Amino acid sequence: MKLPPNYICGFVDGEGCFTIVISKHKTKKLGLDARLHFEIELRADDEEILRSIQDTLGCGHIYHINYDKYGWAPHVELKVSSIKDIRDKIIPFFRKHKLLTKKRHSFELFSQAAELFYTKEHLTMKGINKLKAIRVKMNRYSKKGG
Repeated sequence: MKLPPNYICGFVDGEGCFTIVISKHKTKKLGLDARLHFEIELRADDEEILRSIQDTLGCGHIYHINYDKYGWAPHVELKVSSIKDIRDKIIPFFRKHKLLTKKRHSFELFSQAAELFYTKEHLTMKGINKLKAIRVKMNRYSKKGG
């Protein structure tokens, strides 16, 4: 089911996360791997709404997350990590339909980070350092980074 854009923006303002992930990677030239993620995580009994958001945005994958070791209910996550989908779908959607909370700042920084991926700068140490600097700014708005 397709959802109104303003509904999705409100939902993402409350539950969405724009993140920059930089992790060690043995086979990468720099020993580091940089990725961008747009995510929404909810309890599994709300999976239908995530599927509707996925359908409306036209991208992303749904993952089932087991939190038994914490005694929590199962969760589901909509995650978009494809740079093509981020460039062609996520960024244009949120440029056209504005976020209203501090999440807007994280989105703008996320968009700056995406530029580094488009130009392949994320494959250089200079680019990784730029991503780290952007991530520090994002973290000012949220402990989770988005």
